Amino acid sequence: MKLFSRTNSSTTKKTINIYKEELKEDKKQFIIATILVPMQHLLYVVLLPLIISFFTQSLITSSHNFTTPLLLIGFMALISLMAIIVGHFGYLALFKHEESMTTKLTERALTGLLRHSHSFFANNKVGALAGDVNTFSRSYMSIFDTIALQATSIVVNYTASLIIVAFIAPIMLPALILLTGFIIYDALRSYSARAEYRTERKELQSKLFGNFADILGNQTLVRMFGTSRQEIKNTVAQRRHIESIANQEIDILQRGAETRMGVLFSFQILTLLLCLVLITRDALSIAALIFIITYLGRVTGSLFAINGIIRGLEQAFLDAAKVTEILDQPPEIVDQPHAKKLEVSHGNISLNDVSFTYQDAKDRPVFKRVQLDIPAGQSVGLVGKSGGGKSTLTHLLLRYMDIGSGEISIDGHNIATVTQDSLRSHIAYVPQDPYLFHRSLSENIAYGKPDATEPEIRAAAEKAHAVEFIDNLPQGLDTIVGERGVKLSGGQRQRIAIARAILKDAPILVLDEATSALDSESEKLIQESLETLMRGRTSIVIAHRLSTIAKLDRIIVLEQGKIIEDGTHTELLNKRGIYAKLWKHQSGGFIEE
Repeated sequence: MKLFSRTNSSTTKKTINIYKEELKEDKKQFIIATILVPMQHLLYVVLLPLIISFFTQSLITSSHNFTTPLLLIGFMALISLMAIIVGHFGYLALFKHEESMTTKLTERALTGLLRHSHSFFANNKVGALAGDVNTFSRSYMSIFDTIALQATSIVVNYTASLIIVAFIAPIMLPALILLTGFIIYDALRSYSARAEYRTERKELQSKLFGNFADILGNQTLVRMFGTSRQEIKNTVAQRRHIESIANQEIDILQRGAETRMGVLFSFQILTLLLCLVLITRDALSIAALIFIITYLGRVTGSLFAINGIIRGLEQAFLDAAKVTEILDQPPEIVDQPHAKKLEVSHGNISLNDVSFTYQDAKDRPVFKRVQLDIPAGQSVGLVGKSGGGKSTLTHLLLRYMDIGSGEISIDGHNIATVTQDSLRSHIAYVPQDPYLFHRSLSENIAYGKPDATEPEIRAAAEKAHAVEFIDNLPQGLDTIVGERGVKLSGGQRQRIAIARAILKDAPILVLDEATSALDSESEKLIQESLETLMRGRTSIVIAHRLSTIAKLDRIIVLEQGKIIEDGTHTELLNKRGIYAKLWKHQSGGFIEE
């Protein structure tokens, strides 16, 4: 019978191995805590009550001689002082160790998650992942608390009390050992019966946490469509489902607890009856009876506390299971062994026979043997209807995904053979929906260049025409933008993203609908800045608003993953092909779908 039946045994072993690896650098505090905390339990929970019992017995047997009681009081004071000193250093080491391990596990979890690809996060709820990381990083604290504070106390208390009871009344030892075996077995059996319910409840709770984050993150949309009641109703329905599963689990737990409680109470009553018989036969003294009652209570109390120990450990390992499984998964995109840093001297981009298919749509290739060369410094516009492969091409260039066959190279270096970090450090990317942190405007603009000075940050903001609204904010560049930049308008967020790209000053620039959220006046203001930014850089621009790309050096029309047309704005108009039709039929400057 497995102890941690709710979690996969291999996952539990992997979690323990993670703890062991992180413990290597934090052994000192661990050793101090594991020695001193049990020692304090021994002094305070076992020896002190034992001396108190001797003190009581000495008063009963020699009411007029206070020498022994006074000596025992001295021993009590000494043991109490030792317990305080030992406990001080033991608990200090314990708390420091737990906090250190929580930090290490947080770092490990975040490092492991960020190794995964763009598609991993697209297929998982970020809110649920955040909750899983939090429970994972604090799982060790729960486990160590359970072992060091509860299990250790119980083991010390139980062992010492069992020895004392066995010494005073050896006849009870076999019964106590049998009782211990039954309690442990029944506790494990009870938890084993709850396995499927607990696992399902944990999975549903993780989904519920993700839904909370989803609703709160889209609260504007919820208000806009007046769906607050419906979202609350759906959430309550999910919680009711969890509640029904929990009730089944509690039913099994309660039945097991009542059985064990009944056995323990029966044992205590039988023990008292036995003691009564022994006293009437002068086979047991009153002092011995006090010892037996005191320490028998400790033994049975320890046995009853086993339920909480098993439950606490099992819950902690279950909390860690989700992230452990994620950390055990190999990342989708990895650097090759001995991958070198990419050095970009010019910025030539080449796609040679590139084919790509999404894993969940293998029968519908996005690209099939695409050939494309973009000379250094050239500005290229990608045009086409939605689903034509424009954004996919930029994601492949950034190596968010690996191609199926062929090669993508920059300055002759295959991007699959260089480190991902060095590749992306040479590309400034401005997406359609800008990514902003819940930090200051200054921190968001300088994200690609953390060592940027305030004058450099302000200069980038000026070039992006962001100072117009920044200077009107009470705290200027120190203004906190809110989660995902919620305090800013769409156009303001895009100008901050453009300022970030300007400050990064990378040799390759990718603009994915970077001006889509700007009004005509704002677009006109920053168009000159973008032209200045693109000058001398290899630039790829995706736009539905054709006026944005009409002045570029080259325009490529993509349709169903194929390059249909390639040329300048004028050349493509003269061809009277797809681009000319798109230009002719666009409404308000956008491509009609």
